[in-house]
Order: sequence, then C-alpha cells, then structure tokens
Amino acid sequence: MYKNKIKEWRLGKYMKGNLAQQILEGDIPSYKGIRAAGSPEEVRRRAERSLKRKNARQRARTLNQPPQLVTESSSSPTSPWSPQETSTALVTWSASPERVLSPAISTIHLTTGVTEQFLQNLRVWTHEAYSRGHWDTSIQLPGQHNNGRGAARLLSSYLTSGITLFESGKHKLAFGHWDQAFAGFQSPHLFKSWYHDIPMRLLFEVGRVAHMGHQPLAALLLKSIKRWAHNFLDADDCRHALFSAFGDLEVPQLKDLYDRAARCMFQGLETRIERDNQLLYEVRLNRALDMLWYNPEADLSEWLPQVAEVDRVCGATNYYSVYFLLLEAYRLVARESYTEADEVCSQVRERLTELEKTHGSIDPWRVGLGYRRLGRQQFLKGRFADARRSFNTAYRYVKSNPKLSTSVMIEICQRQISMANDQEDKVLWQDILSRLEQQTKPQEEDEIPQWPSEYSTNGTLQVGRQRGLSPARSQRRGSHKMIAIIMIEDDTSDEIMTCYML
Repeated sequence: MYKNKIKEWRLGKYMKGNLAQQILEGDIPSYKGIRAAGSPEEVRRRAERSLKRKNARQRARTLNQPPQLVTESSSSPTSPWSPQETSTALVTWSASPERVLSPAISTIHLTTGVTEQFLQNLRVWTHEAYSRGHWDTSIQLPGQHNNGRGAARLLSSYLTSGITLFESGKHKLAFGHWDQAFAGFQSPHLFKSWYHDIPMRLLFEVGRVAHMGHQPLAALLLKSIKRWAHNFLDADDCRHALFSAFGDLEVPQLKDLYDRAARCMFQGLETRIERDNQLLYEVRLNRALDMLWYNPEADLSEWLPQVAEVDRVCGATNYYSVYFLLLEAYRLVARESYTEADEVCSQVRERLTELEKTHGSIDPWRVGLGYRRLGRQQFLKGRFADARRSFNTAYRYVKSNPKLSTSVMIEICQRQISMANDQEDKVLWQDILSRLEQQTKPQEEDEIPQWPSEYSTNGTLQVGRQRGLSPARSQRRGSHKMIAIIMIEDDTSDEIMTCYML
C-alpha cells in the first residue's frame, strides 16, 4: 500500500536526474511529492544539497579513473590491441599549464607534536613551490626572488642593529631599530614571495635572537609571524599553514628544530631538482653559514662542498666559489693556518676582479658579509691588521644599500674604533657610527609592537601602569590606548624611561 503511494506521489530520498537543477532555476514541479517536501525555500535548499552531492560524485569518479593511452586504434572498438600500433600512435604530450596544475595542498595535519607539524608544513611548502615552478629560473621573475630576499635581510638588519645598540647601553636607539623591524609585519607582501630561503631564514633569525639572550623578543617575533600569516594569507595557502606554525613554537626548541628543518628542506630539494642545480649549492652555503654562527667549530662536511666541485657544476667563473672561498678562509683563520688563509684570500680577490669585469652579477651584500665574518675571526685571533682590512673591504661592499646594511656597518664601526691605531681613524669611525645610530625614523603609533612585560638581558625591563594615568586617545582612529612606562635598569647606565603606546 505504502509502496504504491510513494510511487504515485513520486517521493524519494534523493532528487533524481536534472530535477535539482530545474528547481534551482525556478521551475518547481507541482506534483504532490514536491509539495509535500515543505515550503519553496526548503525545496530549494534540498535541491542545492542534491546538486552538490552530484557534483562531488562526478569529481570523485574523474579523479579515480586511471589515465588512458590514446591510440589511433582506440576509435575502432572491434580492432584487437596491438603493442606495435600503440607504440607508434601515442599522442604527443605537451605540458600546458592547464594540464600541469594539480589541486594545491594547504596542509597535512599531524597529531604527533608542534615540531613535527612544522616539519610537515615545511615539506608541503617545498613540494608546492617546486611542483608549481616557483624555483624554475627560466620562468621565475627575478623581482619576486629579490623582494623575498630583501625582506628577510631587512628584518635581520634591524634586529641585529637593535641588539648591538642595546648591548652597548643605547636602549632608546635599540627600541627604535626594533620598531622598524616589527613595522615590516604591517606589509601584506612581506613574505608572500616564494623565495626559497624565507622559512629557514626566519627560523634562524628568531633562534639567533633567543640565543643572544633576548628570549622575550624572540617570542614576540614568533607571534608576529603567525599574526602576519593570518592577516594576509588565504587559509588554503600552504604558506598560511607554514608561517602560522611559527606562533605555536616554543623559544627553547628553536635551535634543535633549526637543525632538523635544515635537513628536512635539503632532503626535499635533493629528490626534486637535478644534482647540478645551483639552488642546491646556495642552500648548502646558507646552512653552512648559519651552522657556523651557532658553533664556529661545527662539522660542515655535509654542507660544505669542495671549490673544485662548485667550479665543475657552476662554471669556472661562478660567484658561489667566492662565497665558499671566503668561508674556507674563515675556517683556516679559526685553525690558525694563516698562510693558507692568505692564499685563499688572494684567490678571492682574483675571482672578484674577474667577475666584476666580465659578469657584474656578484652579490655585494653577500661578499660584504663574507669579509665581515672573516674580520670577526681575525679580530678574535688578535690579527688586527688583517681584521682592519677585512672590515674595510666589507664596508666598501655593503655601503651601497645603507638601509639594508645598517647593522653590518654599525658593527664594522665599533670594531674599527676598538682597533684604531691613530686618533684620526678613531674620530672618523666615531662620526660614521653616530650618524648610523641616529638615522632610524620614529614609527607611527599603530606600528609600534606591544613589548614583552618582562625582558631578560644585561638588565631588567619592567612594564607597569602609572597610578591615575588615563587612557590616551588616538586622534587618527579614535581608539583608546594605554600608555606603559618601560623602565630599563642597568649597572652601566642611568635609568631610562621610554613611553610606548600599548
């Protein structure tokens, strides 16, 4: 009885055929089954769900179908399959963008821990960047690469100069430089570039800040990276998952995580690009330099190739060899093999002269950092004449971009002042240092970060509200902000009071 009524009323659990599409187009049938379903709005909602299920089934069938070889004989269903016919009749495959693009992987969620999730997100990011051609030098725009590299370098420069000034007792100037560093997180394009070194550079910079005794500043950086990702990246973008994971990391685990992440990224690259790809050598160079910063005696056998290998793969006149040679000179000075180090430095000068004449593609910033690093080691070993020459050479290469090189030039000036053997040189470097320290512009109120309430370094930083202090109005947006008094007490300097809008 009920079966007959269901057939008569044309009822069913799911809408069949094109009925759902017909309803969404406004043509609702008038037979009893549809009328019994409820109001027209309910019918339309049911039609939408039915259409979504239908489309999902079609997509699933398409993805699960195995690829088919298209042959000339396939047009005749009665002709038997022949290996000879198939081998000569395959349609030529062309890698058009429409066929190459695959569904993007946003993230793969794990339940094993924060660090493991970070490493998984890093591998997904590496895979997506490679598979979509972001690291293909034949199609990658140099401007995109340079923008990402410049953003990472600028952040490093402001953080380093702030730490240098803070440790020199110039706390107010230090906060000015740190303000500049955090102001960059207001830019929507800060780390949107697929520049290959951005994740590892951020991980190293935050870990370096913590390693130098500024753990609260490092924690604030981690939160700022996560906030930037949430503000400016789509949730289905794998970069959103990777940069958001920074905010979940704990400061004490950064150093160990850096070592694991370095190997994770390199292993992901090794299995995706050719062995003679120069990107592998650039990644190895960057990781070797980072490892040396943490430990000058670190074993770099897995990161540091022979210069002969670099020349064979990258060509006789390649700029990577200059960077690796400067690194080799640094290691020789550390082992007190000064004669060998001088010979390597001579090779560096010869190669630089040749590259500047024929190619002009040398990276002055990287050369300057190489000489700065060499000068540091010579200074530690008491080789002051060699150190002065190395620091002067570094200054010559990095001064072309003062905004980016502030931290490097501040350090060079401080070293030169301490090694000056006459009054004229000392006064010269003091004057340059003074102008460098004062050139930081004050930030707008909205760009100033909320500094940590407790700060451990040479002194203690305390943040507290003055009793009876009323909120200050922001004239630009009409919002209320509370003024915090930041007091820095130090054994070597008088008490400094700086106001920040929180």
